[in-house]
Amino acid sequence: MKKLQFILFSGLFLLILALPAAWLLLTPDRSFSENENRYLEQTPAPEKQTVLSGSYQSELETWMADQFPGRDALMALGTAVKKTAGYRDIGGAYLGRDGCSMEMHLPEDFDHEKYLRNLGYLANAARQAGIPAKALLIPCAASVLTECLPAGARSYDAAAAYEEARAAQPDLELPDVTAALAARPELQRYYRTDHHWTAAGAKLAYDCLMGGNGAYAGTPERFCDDFRGTTYSKTLDLFAKPDTVELFPVADTVRVTADGEEIPLYDRTAAGRKDKYTVYLGGNHGLVTITGGCENGKTLLVLKDSFANCLAPLLTADYERVILVDLRYYPGSVRALLQTESVDELLFVYEMSNLASGSDFVKLLL
Repeated sequence: MKKLQFILFSGLFLLILALPAAWLLLTPDRSFSENENRYLEQTPAPEKQTVLSGSYQSELETWMADQFPGRDALMALGTAVKKTAGYRDIGGAYLGRDGCSMEMHLPEDFDHEKYLRNLGYLANAARQAGIPAKALLIPCAASVLTECLPAGARSYDAAAAYEEARAAQPDLELPDVTAALAARPELQRYYRTDHHWTAAGAKLAYDCLMGGNGAYAGTPERFCDDFRGTTYSKTLDLFAKPDTVELFPVADTVRVTADGEEIPLYDRTAAGRKDKYTVYLGGNHGLVTITGGCENGKTLLVLKDSFANCLAPLLTADYERVILVDLRYYPGSVRALLQTESVDELLFVYEMSNLASGSDFVKLLL
């Protein structure tokens, strides 16, 4: 009897081991994880050089982890176990109060030298162009939503980073977005499950940028109520509250081109995707031109990261042309663009940790 039990348990154990392996071998690879918002490792091809160097084994390990059956469910279960055990930093994100999760940007990871150097590249571009320039240096959510952070959580000091920038570039106009966002705790300024600011946060930044004299006067309208963004992807917290995404109504005459192709200002097909923040301009592009919001002959060039995608619709009320350049994807010369497009004003829109880690700002020297 004991021998039979041993055989049965051994067979069951081997079956449990064999099923995931069979699944990996017999099912096609998933190419993209909606939850994690990234491409997954595909089956690596063994080659003599990669096997001998050990890189094939590393690729195989990554492939197995990425394609493991039930990966998302296991990650969610892992988060639940860690939360029960008292963990509040999971997958590079803090699990805060009221279902809020925020990216971790630790003070020791903030490269102050690179931050000031990249800011210098931006300021130098403005000086060489000889046109008025402003910079919106955006704090991360954890630097502003301190009331939602778990006990012991740390983030870079956005207020100090702002003062550091102002001291380093006294000739560059720097509206204090950090103070403007911090002053309105009654508003949801950032998404609970994503690192970007909400429509309310973008409007506060717009008012700060324009000194309260901006021409935009619309009221944001609801787009969806089921947004779970980048910080949810890091944690897969089953108890995370979905966010509401809102859109700013603009003039019917607004037209948008992205990298030479006409696109809608709001890509409403994003309602069927996980990353609903891509409703703004359909995501990131190298060069976007928005026209038709008003008729005052003014052109604004914005060097930006993805935070500006939500801000851009507001700017259409103040500038006849708004040109958005994302240096990560734009292969051309910004200097040449400034000359050919007759730009009247420059605006820089960057989250501070992006400015402290980005490697594309050197392109401004070209």
